[in-house]
Amino acid sequence: MERVHRIDLKLLRYFLAVAEELHFGRAAARLNMSQPPLSIHVKELENQLGTPLFVRHSRSVALTHAGKILMEESRRLLFSANQAFARVEQIGRGEAGRIELGVVGTAMWGKMRPVMRRFLKENPNVEVLFREKMPAMQMALLERRELDAGIWRMAIEPTEGFTSLRLHESAFLVAMPEDHPLACCPAIPLDALRNEYFVTMPSIHTDWAFLQRVCQKAGFTPMIVREVMEPQTVLAMISMGIGITLIADSYAQMNWPGVVFRPLEERIPADLYIVYEPQQATPALTKLIDALIR
Repeated sequence: MERVHRIDLKLLRYFLAVAEELHFGRAAARLNMSQPPLSIHVKELENQLGTPLFVRHSRSVALTHAGKILMEESRRLLFSANQAFARVEQIGRGEAGRIELGVVGTAMWGKMRPVMRRFLKENPNVEVLFREKMPAMQMALLERRELDAGIWRMAIEPTEGFTSLRLHESAFLVAMPEDHPLACCPAIPLDALRNEYFVTMPSIHTDWAFLQRVCQKAGFTPMIVREVMEPQTVLAMISMGIGITLIADSYAQMNWPGVVFRPLEERIPADLYIVYEPQQATPALTKLIDALIR
């Protein structure tokens, strides 16, 4: 069975100073200590390893073969240890680390994009892994601690033990073909969409579950003629005149040929929230949250 060594890194530092100086007096001065305790520490290391590391002469010392090997290995070990300690200190200050961040696709546009760009530029040692998931899946992953935080719309009632903070206000707009009769209106009453055909994403998508409830409260159920998986496909179909949709205002920042966006007379909120467990928040996550809500 291979022996497990439990040697203090401090002993390796003492040994390395003597090995590089080949003189106990100079090594002691370099370490800002007196020579007798240094000699005792080196002897302790030799006893632990069961082999001499130095050949001692009256005025100098020389490395044994084992000592030469240990000097090479000590340099590597101490360098790796210093790197590891520095990394941990950076993580403790929020200057390094990894953040598993759940997002909905529409969150990646709008006000969040420039803030995230600046955060990543200012914190190059913080790795942010974006995982595009529906809100219900994000919440499940948060509960299993497979995500550090999740970002989705109208997350006003997270699971007990979790906190939600609003990142910024947003609203749903009506997206329609550019030649649609309602395109000339500066704002559209929701009831005016009663007889329109809708192109949507699947009803399991929380945005659409929420929007369907809003429409039903207004007295109608949207007539859905197409369901597709991606919002850009929704907008492509709208440009072809297949129908209209309700979509977050972040998409209006991009150019979609053949599509126009109009606000509703009564605002439907699409505010973006970040959801996380405060007791599990790492310094890097806290730093990111501060940047996003600033």
